[in-house]
Amino acid sequence: MTHPGDPTRPDDTSPPTRLLSRVTLSGPDLGTVDLEFEGDTPPDGGTAARADVTSTEGARTDLSSTDAGSTDVPDFDPRLYEAALPRPDPLSAEAFLPVLAPQQFAALLDDLRGELSLVPDEATRAALHSRARLLALNVEGYRVNHEQARSALTRVLAETGVGVRSSWERQQEHLNFMNAASGGVERDYEAATAAIEQARAHRFEALVSVGARPDTTGAEDLYTQQAVMTLAREGHAIRPPEQKSGSKRVFNAFAVFSKFFVGIISGVSINLLFNPESRLYLTLIALTAGVMFSVLLLWLVDELAYRAKLAPGTPGMAHPRAYTAGILAVTALYLGVEGFLNWDGILRVTAEIAANAAQQGQLTDLSAAPETDTAPQHWSLLTFTLALVGMAAGAAFIQGRERARTVLERERLAARVAELKAQGTLEDAARAADHVTYLERARDRLAPPRDVTSPDHARLNERVLNHWEQERDSQVQGISARLLAEAQGLQATLEEFAAQVQAARFPRPRRGLRALLG
Repeated sequence: MTHPGDPTRPDDTSPPTRLLSRVTLSGPDLGTVDLEFEGDTPPDGGTAARADVTSTEGARTDLSSTDAGSTDVPDFDPRLYEAALPRPDPLSAEAFLPVLAPQQFAALLDDLRGELSLVPDEATRAALHSRARLLALNVEGYRVNHEQARSALTRVLAETGVGVRSSWERQQEHLNFMNAASGGVERDYEAATAAIEQARAHRFEALVSVGARPDTTGAEDLYTQQAVMTLAREGHAIRPPEQKSGSKRVFNAFAVFSKFFVGIISGVSINLLFNPESRLYLTLIALTAGVMFSVLLLWLVDELAYRAKLAPGTPGMAHPRAYTAGILAVTALYLGVEGFLNWDGILRVTAEIAANAAQQGQLTDLSAAPETDTAPQHWSLLTFTLALVGMAAGAAFIQGRERARTVLERERLAARVAELKAQGTLEDAARAADHVTYLERARDRLAPPRDVTSPDHARLNERVLNHWEQERDSQVQGISARLLAEAQGLQATLEEFAAQVQAARFPRPRRGLRALLG
């Protein structure tokens, strides 16, 4: 592709393309655009043009050599784009002198003194000459005061400017520090993100190569998956933990409730046996004793069932038959005690019912009645009570076995995980699985180095800056006010003298009687 002015196009008659070296704006409204091309001589001489041409050619040569020799992009320099504080313009004393210069008052006085020769009256002219000399002294005094005020203002601006400039420099240094820190952290964050993406790709390949799920996020999960897979291949599958289903919750609630319910039944039986007068404190003691007896024995059943399940594979424990015998003994003791208490309670209640009936005259003759078997006929109550006790003991036994099974499966899984770790076949995949997590944690720890003194530094800098500005404003206002009052007084005096000169040069014509008397 060719452009107009390209020497490779012989049929092109357009002027050759010139490189633009400088663009300047001029005019009161910056509306005039001046273009300078390479080879043109600027108004201030050819040195700047040569320097611009040389720098442009050097830059073009470097760019062409960079493009031709290598494809590397030059390093980005963030300092060129750092936010900077606005730099205040230097202050001058003339900006704080809202008065006329002494030369202007002197020029006005010279003009007025030149008009004194046109005054016709000699006495008036002499008086005005004397007043003009006094005014010349006043103007000279104003010039001296003006120079002193200018010197004082220059000194005040110089003294306060040191503090203001130092405050601005400290603020700029702090801003540069925070910009550099933030830029460095941003570049480190981008580099860490790129490393994390690369680690994720490597993790995916490593997990797929060993047959693990690609969404595995840690080495422990990887080893657990592989251990479960190897146990399943060997026929010893790990049953996952049971979910908290409705039936499971109901069973656990029954197992807990049964301990206290049969304990209350035992307490009622003890109360009937040892508290015929039904005293309150004895009733409470009986109920408490029955609940404690029931909970203790059922906890023994649970613990013995747990130990019987763990005994075959745990060294140092007794034979499982010993724990089984203990379970049978505790259950028999529990059933025997509950049966005796309920049997005795049934007998006692039956006897009391018969005695109450005899006292009320509902039975005609108890002695004449044939003797019957003293055994109560309430077998259903005794059977139901013993059935509840057996169910509670069975629930405790099942809970103990289930707890032992969970522990055994966890230990078997942990043993297989330790075996896989010792083999070292999954070491690379495990390292790849954990490497992403480590990189993410390292990226989360990235933070700019916080300047702990920045709040105090900013407040102190602001107080120092306000102090110097207030000091400058107060001194400048005092000096300017005094000089302004003097300038206004001198101007009023010169205006009055100009009016007197004009009145002396052009006296009012006298008319009427005053003209005749004059």
